[in-house]
Amino acid sequence: MFNLDFPKSTEIHYLTKFSGWYISENNFNIQLSIYLNGKPYASLLHGGYRPDVAAAFPEKKYASHSGFGGELLLPKNIKPETDIKIEIFADGREKILLFQNQFKIIGNIPNQPQRQKIFNLQKLLICPQCGNIATPCNKKNCPIWIRSNTPHILQPGDLPFIKLTETETTHPYSEGILTVLNKIGENGIVLDFGAGNTQKEYLKPNICYLDVQQYQYTDVVCSTLKLPFSDNCFDGIISHAVFEHLPNPFFTAKELYRILKPGGLIFIDTAFLQPLHADPSHYFNMTIHGLRKILSDFEEINSGIFPHHYPSYSMMMFIQTVWPYIQQQEWQERLEDWHAFLVQEGDNLDIVLGEKGREILAAGVFFEGKKTTES
Repeated sequence: MFNLDFPKSTEIHYLTKFSGWYISENNFNIQLSIYLNGKPYASLLHGGYRPDVAAAFPEKKYASHSGFGGELLLPKNIKPETDIKIEIFADGREKILLFQNQFKIIGNIPNQPQRQKIFNLQKLLICPQCGNIATPCNKKNCPIWIRSNTPHILQPGDLPFIKLTETETTHPYSEGILTVLNKIGENGIVLDFGAGNTQKEYLKPNICYLDVQQYQYTDVVCSTLKLPFSDNCFDGIISHAVFEHLPNPFFTAKELYRILKPGGLIFIDTAFLQPLHADPSHYFNMTIHGLRKILSDFEEINSGIFPHHYPSYSMMMFIQTVWPYIQQQEWQERLEDWHAFLVQEGDNLDIVLGEKGREILAAGVFFEGKKTTES
């Protein structure tokens, strides 16, 4: 069961949102792919919350999380007024054709915003497969794709995922990140690992922004376990709310150690007591002991929790997350009362819990460390 909500017409621009819903018959990991003129070209994120679909098909077990969305950024070599063929496939246990149609391209090629950089990205990047400078080599299974001059280094089976028109920005840099950036200084090259859709006030010429999705100011898109950077090339690494989304955080920590210069600083902020929040996947929440273990190659400078990790935020997060799924009015009202009380009295709760209580119930944890030797 499939429906394409947007686009509504058969005329599309060079950058067009595609969204709708698809109810799968099982809960296997479903990947939706857009094919352009018969070739795989882009991916769509599936699993978005769609209460309207759930209400329309109450008998369908997976209707509530049937939403999908993403953007199609067409290549510049396709001329305006050209007709193209678009297909959407679902890849699960088997490949299923969900949609196909002809579209006409209208409008002009969008200009990507530019920003000042003190680093040459091409001198930092390598292909994780062959070790050469990261450019498409046209070899079979080459992991590198290019979309609007942005490199996408992807694991086999992945396709570029675009969110260039996304308006919701990532959370602001935390106190810990700002402190580490100040220590590194404006001349040190920093990797923002899992940057998301960075707020404009945090765009700095010395920061390289990496994510698994392409936003307006993303420098590198990467989903491979081996990172596409040469050894000892960054003066600092920052990462906020990312490590819980990594399928193998131990391997990633080794890779971050490899690409950090000796004497370089790393700051990781990740989830402890937080509900499932898949973007696109959520694997491991971590205690401070777990985060230290994962980052044990680094010399620890500081670790623990910050005020934005305090338990009141964790509790409010749990209530906000389950709220949409509660149908019984009595529980809806009870949760609303609890949430309102936490908003009003949460700071006091955090105080009376004391240091140990805050640590036991923390929403997240942080680690600041240093690389002391050559990789």
